[in-house]
Amino acid sequence: MNEQREKEVKRFFSEPGFARFIDLLRKKYRSRGASGTISLPKLSAEESAALTGLLGIYLHPGKDLSVKVKHVEKILLHSSYAITIRELLACLDGGEVLTRTEEEQQAQIRWKRFFDEALQANLPYHPPPDLTKWVEQLRQGIAPGSRILRRMHAQNPEEALRDFVHCLAALCRVWKRESEKSNEAADRVMLRLPVLAAQVTGDAHGFDYKKTVGRLLWHGILAIFTDAGETAQSLSLQEWDDDWEQHDSPGDDEKGVTEQVKSLLIRETYRLAGIADDDISSQVILFAPYMTGKCEELVLTLRQVEKMPVVPACSELYVVENPSVFATLLEGIAPDDLSRHSVAKSPPLANAPMLVCLNGQPSAATIRWLDRCMEGGEHHNRLLYYSGDFDVKGVAIAQALHHRYGQRFVPWRMSAADYEKYADAGIPLSGEEKRKLQKWQVSWDGRLGTVMAQHGTKVHQELFVEDLLLDWLNAWGEV
Repeated sequence: MNEQREKEVKRFFSEPGFARFIDLLRKKYRSRGASGTISLPKLSAEESAALTGLLGIYLHPGKDLSVKVKHVEKILLHSSYAITIRELLACLDGGEVLTRTEEEQQAQIRWKRFFDEALQANLPYHPPPDLTKWVEQLRQGIAPGSRILRRMHAQNPEEALRDFVHCLAALCRVWKRESEKSNEAADRVMLRLPVLAAQVTGDAHGFDYKKTVGRLLWHGILAIFTDAGETAQSLSLQEWDDDWEQHDSPGDDEKGVTEQVKSLLIRETYRLAGIADDDISSQVILFAPYMTGKCEELVLTLRQVEKMPVVPACSELYVVENPSVFATLLEGIAPDDLSRHSVAKSPPLANAPMLVCLNGQPSAATIRWLDRCMEGGEHHNRLLYYSGDFDVKGVAIAQALHHRYGQRFVPWRMSAADYEKYADAGIPLSGEEKRKLQKWQVSWDGRLGTVMAQHGTKVHQELFVEDLLLDWLNAWGEV
């Protein structure tokens, strides 16, 4: 269509009386092409005048119009403009108008081209069969990571292609490295995620899990290095979340524990491909005299926790939320007591209790340490005594640990009766905190949430630390 004719078409169909008609014509064409029927109820005077001129029949104002789309196209083709409906809409909209079927066909062509270009990119190694299989399943939308890649492609196809190629290049490197790994010292060194990211993307944070491409890489590792359903790592995070949310919780306040457990699942999947992420900054604080022979705290990184062949023997686990309480209990054990037990027992202090500090929301290292202390046949009777603040977060942490360790979890001075002893000395709860507690059924004491909401105060561990110290010393006295 030449420029002059385009101006004439726009001028003619810009009359107000065509607005509703053109809108319905556009929707019908996008849905079914040049077929179907357009229905306009109760024509206005402007619509009556405009459409009478177009269709060549008198249309009464206030009456309904019903006209076939093919008839409209026939009129347009025999008019002085000699255009199709597609050409009319393209002129009015300033671009090509496609039917939904045509849009879907073009989208499929672009989607196929996207994968062809990715596989034809300059990858460091030829993709192994399992990687090629994952790519094909991504194309079909049935592989782990399919929704992530679709979303990336829809938002920005160029960036999606770049990131997808980076992901494939990283997976090629990892596969090559794992398949050729030997017992040489250099091969025993784990490949750190930031190192891999820097080598592939130039950015040490390029594959961080919080980034979309980082999650896509994680799903690629999951697909390539595990068999579906074989291990816990083969569970998707969404499935894990659904399982967690089946249990009572006060809302967002359990997420601190939940996120750390999820981070362990993420890490375990990386490990399958010989990849390590940040396992140094995550740490656990504990008092385990069997390990040190000293009345001192011990700080272990997640790396140390995971590499430790065997966790130390202990009778029970005592876990507290706050560092000040942990320090008070630790200092309650005199060096003379430690020396006496070290001499008297063989192995020394093997049946002593262990003390762990969460330091607020537990770190991934702390959760992993607790898991290791509680797992295994020799630990099947070990109990975990937990004490935290009587506030929403403290009780939520306790609830999460109870869910994780089941009947072996023992609430340590965490009952409604314990709370009531010190409630008057506490500080006010907010209105939102009261509402959460009022409707929350604490699994080990159904009264606790209601009692706290009614009394309206939060009680920190430090207020009853002397009771906790007495319990701790009594546990040591039984060693």
